[in-house]
Amino acid sequence: MTHSEKATLYRELAKLTDADFHLDRSLAFLLGQKPSPQKRAFLEGLKRGLESGQSIAESIQTHNAALVGGLEISLIEAGERSGKLASAFNHLTRYFSAMDGAKRQASNALIYPLILLHLAIFLPELPAIIVAQEEDHPLRRMVLALIGLWVTLFALTALWRWLTQKATESAAVDAWLNRVPFVGAARQHWALARFTQVAHACLLAAINMSETVRISGNASQSGVLKQASQLAAEMIVEGEQLSLALAETGDFPAEFVHGIATAEEVGRLDEEMARWTAAETMMANEAITRASLWLPKIGYALVALFTAYRIILMVQGIYSGMLKQFE
Repeated sequence: MTHSEKATLYRELAKLTDADFHLDRSLAFLLGQKPSPQKRAFLEGLKRGLESGQSIAESIQTHNAALVGGLEISLIEAGERSGKLASAFNHLTRYFSAMDGAKRQASNALIYPLILLHLAIFLPELPAIIVAQEEDHPLRRMVLALIGLWVTLFALTALWRWLTQKATESAAVDAWLNRVPFVGAARQHWALARFTQVAHACLLAAINMSETVRISGNASQSGVLKQASQLAAEMIVEGEQLSLALAETGDFPAEFVHGIATAEEVGRLDEEMARWTAAETMMANEAITRASLWLPKIGYALVALFTAYRIILMVQGIYSGMLKQFE
């Protein structure tokens, strides 16, 4: 499912759950609205799991593992255990709405550089097509260049998807991607937002602190935070305070650790986690906005240089052909 579809799905589930609709009735109602194939598969899988006696989180994990991530399962499980399932669905609605907006913003920012890149391949070949010699093949060059461009774009997209998937488990890959200009900052903010979102839900469900940290780290979709969370959870089991355990890993922002330490002292840890969720989501969106402003400018500059290079080659080709005729 797309982020937009997930945001809509969880919004509807939140409204129905908040209105005290029985879940079986809610699923029947949503299935009757002729949902998309993937949304229907999700609802039918959830229904099969409930009919077999599983919990909501277990049903989703068993029958919809290909459609959901660790964040969804962790939040829904915590919502069930705390009796605040509508709150968990609302959390997921806000998260996927924010992710959908960020994805749209990033996609829109790439449209104009891609158009310019195609023009940079096409326009310099037009004069060459008009004055082409028998031994020259500008149209063939243009077609091959376009094919090469799209093969490269597909390869880069596939590589990025593979790396981001690998980064959910590998701290080394995750740390490397976090150093990518503009994009790295957004990734770090989203990871911490997911961590605090799940931690807040776990605290409301009264899950013990070591398990809360471990579950939150798994849901962060960050290899760095997952590894750090495992270490912190082990230290908490040995009697360490949460803030000190997070600080010892060295992978959580210092400001975040200081805020957690203060919240521990005053007994408002759940409120602090909720505050950090909102703050990190906002900062992730700001990072995406900065990237959408600067990456197209960088793309324009590179395309302009490439276009100038192609024009110089075209002029050289035309004049060299004319000189050959004079000779």
